[in-house]
Amino acid sequence: MFKKIFDIFPPPKFLDIPYAGISISDDFVHCVKFTKKNDSVLIEKFAERPISPGVVTSGEINKKEEIIEILKALKNDLNLTYVKVSLPEEKAYLFTAKIPLVEKGDVVSAIESKIEENVPVSPEELIYDYKLIDHREKDHLDVVVSTIPNAVIDLYIDVVSGAGLSLLSLEIESQAVARAVVSKKTAGTVLVVNFQKEKFGMYVVSDTIVRFTSTLSFQGEVSSNLDLISQEIKKLYTYWHTLKENVDKDEKVIKQIIVCGGGFNEDVVSYFTSKNEAVVSMGNVWVNSFDINKVVPPISFVDSLRFSSAIGLALPNEVLI
Repeated sequence: MFKKIFDIFPPPKFLDIPYAGISISDDFVHCVKFTKKNDSVLIEKFAERPISPGVVTSGEINKKEEIIEILKALKNDLNLTYVKVSLPEEKAYLFTAKIPLVEKGDVVSAIESKIEENVPVSPEELIYDYKLIDHREKDHLDVVVSTIPNAVIDLYIDVVSGAGLSLLSLEIESQAVARAVVSKKTAGTVLVVNFQKEKFGMYVVSDTIVRFTSTLSFQGEVSSNLDLISQEIKKLYTYWHTLKENVDKDEKVIKQIIVCGGGFNEDVVSYFTSKNEAVVSMGNVWVNSFDINKVVPPISFVDSLRFSSAIGLALPNEVLI
């Protein structure tokens, strides 16, 4: 419906700002920029830049100047101006809550009371966003709330502005990754497992909305920690299915596990397949971008999995409608 409206009444050019998605992890900065051609979305630019050990630790930027220099180089090399940037999952708090049926103007107050109950940080020190969930219940509203400390926001704003880039938005990593690898047509519940250097994130995505996240560390390579990782996936699987609101609801059953990120191979997927009831597959980061049977991306399939967050950030809004 919205696509038809935009075709008839296209947004003004000043609202159609070209931008890139930039993901900052502990070991890499990834950047992707799409372009539109003949109603299709294509990759215009992309880059991967290594980060020296210790510069970023668990999402905490310890050496601002080094990240600023990397972003400056990307700005010059790729001719970037506007960007959307990921925020570290470890610094965020995400929870689902029930709030009373209130007037639209009272939703924020109801949510803020839930933040005090679920987040060990004062609401005054946080920035939060929320999404109301459509359901059949008549006595309450379900809401998914994402919060992150102001100090983290300020730090990421500083490094982006310090590089001379114009920031359009900040988004928590799990939400960006899910936007890239979970098809917008998916109606059920999936688990996304996102590998990075010596850690992995687990994101439960239901009806394309991230409902639960957990990030855990390990030492060494992914292949040396398969038992540990598999046990943690099983723990999350059990926890999710024993939640009162998920019991006996087929749409809340995790039927698919999508693996993305870096540092693993197809043997890891085979191992998880043998240990889980759900179908396990390598992520397709282009599932919401273009048909890989018709378009050959300039990034190899294995390498593209490391760009999941940047791709999710870079996707044009109208592609997601």
